[in-house]
Amino acid sequence: MTKAREPSTFEDAILRIVDRIGWAAAADVVGKGERVIRNWSDPDMDRQPTIDEAMALDAAYLSAGGGEPPLMAVYGRRLDRMVQAPSDSAVLVASSQKAAIEAGQAIAALMAASQPGASPRDLAMADKETEEAIEALSEAHRHLGGRVQLKAVG
Repeated sequence: MTKAREPSTFEDAILRIVDRIGWAAAADVVGKGERVIRNWSDPDMDRQPTIDEAMALDAAYLSAGGGEPPLMAVYGRRLDRMVQAPSDSAVLVASSQKAAIEAGQAIAALMAASQPGASPRDLAMADKETEEAIEALSEAHRHLGGRVQLKAVG
């Protein structure tokens, strides 16, 4: 049975990397055995890669065609949350509403752009709406601030 991993954790990031490059390749990248990589991905283990190992794994992920480097993203989100005070509920609700609206508009524009015969304008609108949705979701995520209690880094 697979253990659940919380999002925005190093354990989840390791699994995302392994899903793209495989256990053996991840072990080779850092010069460790597969068991070490599995331990890094296990939320019940108190083990994590060094900064150099994390950078090497993110680089391998990028080289294999991955998008945002998973370990760097977790680090960045944790750092943001450490320094940002939580917003009050009204601000969080407002940013959530904006994110929902923007995400809906992005999905509608993406659907239009995916249709046969979509125009360059349809594609440009999908690009614009997707960027706006990403920004709105990122803003809502930032407003969580210190509300989210993450497992202590050990």
